[in-house]
This record gives sequence, structure tokens and C-alpha cells, in this order.
Amino acid sequence: MVSEETLLIFKNHGEDMATATKSNTVIEDTGILLDAGTNEAEILVFVVGNSRYGVNVAKVREVLTIEGVTKVSQSHPAVEGVVQIRDQVAPLVCLHRFLEGEDAPPEADETMILLDFNNQMVAFRVKSVDRIFRVSWERTRPVPSLVGSNVPVTGIIELANTLVQILDFETITAVITDAINDSCNPDNQISVESNFANKPIVFVDDSMTISRMVLDSLRSYGFTNLKNFNDGLEAWTYLSQVAGATTSDQIRDQVAAIITDIEMPRMDGFSLTKKIRENSVLQDLPVILFSSIVSSDNEKKGRQVGASAQLTKPKYDELTKHLVDLLSASAT
Repeated sequence: MVSEETLLIFKNHGEDMATATKSNTVIEDTGILLDAGTNEAEILVFVVGNSRYGVNVAKVREVLTIEGVTKVSQSHPAVEGVVQIRDQVAPLVCLHRFLEGEDAPPEADETMILLDFNNQMVAFRVKSVDRIFRVSWERTRPVPSLVGSNVPVTGIIELANTLVQILDFETITAVITDAINDSCNPDNQISVESNFANKPIVFVDDSMTISRMVLDSLRSYGFTNLKNFNDGLEAWTYLSQVAGATTSDQIRDQVAAIITDIEMPRMDGFSLTKKIRENSVLQDLPVILFSSIVSSDNEKKGRQVGASAQLTKPKYDELTKHLVDLLSASAT
């Protein structure tokens, strides 16, 4: 049973935040982000091994002391077992072992970060928790090609004079649970009508693994004209160039719909959607937010910036259904 001594509690992912200390670790209350389209996020920084990593606070449920780990058989080498957190049970992953290999020793500290995203909860053992930083996504840079592929990172940002890597927890969890391979059920696939198959679809996501799976899924449903971008700024540069060369009556020949993640380097999905809605040529295009952090609070933000639909990863069948429905509606 996990101790009731909570190091940090997030209530409803941002409605309230309590500060606490453990040894020399300080979690700072930086307030909450109420407005959508500000291109800001709050990043919880933590230490694994000798490196500092970050995760969007929107994914964090609690930071807790580890107690009472129950071993499980036939699991990924990085999975230590499961822990009970009040009425919930979650797998406990040794993040050091996942990142450095199964021969890496577990962290000595008994701290875990409980994440809640993609409608699942997973706990990660870390060496220590540093603090929360409010940042602009503009300061986050996409991962350069020289970064090793063994560490799933979506972006890098300098905080307190130190480089912090934003971990791709979607990929980490998918590797551990094989969720990516099972998320698309071919028996339930939607057959895309031939008049929709060649519609130009823009897809934006910073995770290479998720991008590959979504694009493969859309192709398996029959979509053939897909344009993929790694962050919101890259997508917006393309969209604004297209908008400058055409009219609102002809834009759907170049872009029929946009599917975008929310948290991304340089420009997030809320800001991208807001810019689309403010552009006279692009403003009526369907925009689907497809993210691991579609909480009730973020749904309000999605509505605020004018998203056409908001879906939780990795529901590929549901994504395709909404995409077809929106294309059908825009064609009438």
C-alpha cells in the first residue's frame, strides 16, 4: 500500500496544487493555466540517473513515496510490479532501468511519479523530483538527430541553466504494455469511401512512434494523401503558406482536415488550432485534437480555441470515424 504521505497532489489536473518538501526537494506552486492558446505549459522536472527529465504537469496525478510493491510475472524487465494507490492499482516502472537497460540498478530513492494519460495510470520510479517550471513551448526544441534513439524524447529545453529532456511517456508505456500494437483492431476498421481517400489530411505529432502508428492506421483505412509534421510551428508554417496562395473556397483542395497533438515543441495544438481559427482562409477547416491529455479541463480549452473534435489516444478507430464524419459534413 502506498503511503498516504503525498509529496505533491494535483486536483483535477490543475484546479489546485499543493506544495510540499522532502529533504532538499522543493515543488513550487506556479499557478494554473486557465487560458488556451497561450502556448504555455507547466513542466515537472525530475532526475533519473545523472540526467534531468521533464513531463507535462497535465499528465501528472501525484508524486508519492513507494511502499508495498507486488511482483508480477511475465512483464517487461523495467516493470518492478504493481502498487496500490488507495482504490487504484498501477504498474510501477523503474525509469532508470527502462532508459539504461535491464542491467541498470534501480534508483535508491523511494519516489515515484504517478502519471494519468491515455485513460490509464502508470507509476514511474525516479531518483528525485526537482520542481515545476512554467514554460513557453517556443523555448522547447525538437530532438536533434544526434540524440540516441534508445531514449524516447520529444523535445529539449534549457531550465535553470541545465538541459531538460521531455520524455515521450506515450512510447515508453506502449513499449511496456504493447498497447500500440493492439490499439488498432482490424476487425472494426472503417472503410473510407473512395471520394474521401485522396483528401489531403495534415497530421501533427511530436512522437515518432505515435506518428508512425497513426499514419499506418489511416492508410489502412484507405487514406492516401497524408502530410505529417513534427510540431505545431512546422505545421503552421506549411498551413499559412498554403493559405497565402489560395482562397477559402479552394483551401480544401490543399487541406481537407487537420489532426493534431496538444503538447509539442515550439507550438502546441491549442495555439495551432487558435491560429487556424483566426485565419480567414483556414478558419472553417475541421481540426481534431488527438492527445493523451484530453481531460475535462483540456476539453474546455479545446472548445475555447474552436476544436472540431477532441479524442484520447490511442483510439484510432474512433479517430477515423470522427475524421470521416467531419469530412462528410464539410462536403455538404
